[in-house]
Amino acid sequence: MPEIAFDPLFGSPEARALRVDLVDGSYESARHLITATDDPDLRAFYVAIAAEWPGRPSWLDAWVAAEPRSAEAHLVRGAHGVVWAWQARGHQRAEHTERDQFIEFWRRLAIAEKDLEKAAELAPDDPEPWAHLVTCARGLGVGKEELGRRFKEVIARHPWHRRAHSQMLQGVAPKWSGSSNLMFNFARERALAAPEGTAIAALLAEAHVEMWLDAEQAEGGDEYFTAPEVLAELHAAADRSVRSPRWRPLPDDVRAHNLFAFVFAQGDDFAAAEEQFTATGGRISKEPWNYVGDSVEDAFRYVRSRVTVELE
Repeated sequence: MPEIAFDPLFGSPEARALRVDLVDGSYESARHLITATDDPDLRAFYVAIAAEWPGRPSWLDAWVAAEPRSAEAHLVRGAHGVVWAWQARGHQRAEHTERDQFIEFWRRLAIAEKDLEKAAELAPDDPEPWAHLVTCARGLGVGKEELGRRFKEVIARHPWHRRAHSQMLQGVAPKWSGSSNLMFNFARERALAAPEGTAIAALLAEAHVEMWLDAEQAEGGDEYFTAPEVLAELHAAADRSVRSPRWRPLPDDVRAHNLFAFVFAQGDDFAAAEEQFTATGGRISKEPWNYVGDSVEDAFRYVRSRVTVELE
């Protein structure tokens, strides 16, 4: 097994070069990389890398001031605004979040929305501002109708935008005032309709992780993934995505391998889990390991070692 490490850049040399330039405040490379990338999902990855910063870097405002008609400038500042908002809120469930945190969360999301709406105005064919507006809709609690409207704007421009699908799934999940029926209906419909070999079918692994988390809170999660019908659906989803001969992953699609490694290990299907652990190449995504330990690396190692022991 290669060296295990959590790398938010997922080993991408382009993403690493982008981060180095942005540390120095050189946003020109971000503009070039984002505008020169044709694949909308790879472009979404680069936007996310450009946006993931603690605090509010000064180069964001400098870029917008220097290029007020740049859709990319507003897009990256708006995408960062969503990240910045969640930094204020934290990632606990609503019942464990203070009102002051929510107030600042909503304030920052409102700022992000203005930038994202401007980006959408300046680049009307771009799905990316709408993808981040889906996340804003979830955080602002604007309702399922508006959430769905924004998602439709994304898929009208790019039908299989992976990050937007994940955000929409979260928006209809029970913990965000949705329901298990809404969540699974969405995941199943989109997974079945998506082209084989894309990460969209991994939505079903995400949906089952959400159900498992609820079952864990009710102290009934130990057997969730061993249910035959759950395992069968997960295998079918893996066949349509990570195990398909058409699978051509982007750097952050290693998250799908991490998800399937986790759910198969939890379901005691150790051979299937081992296959997915190997496919990660030691690259760890934050989810789902953050759900089982304070250190994602330690959680990954622990579950991986359990699988190895069971297979010996």
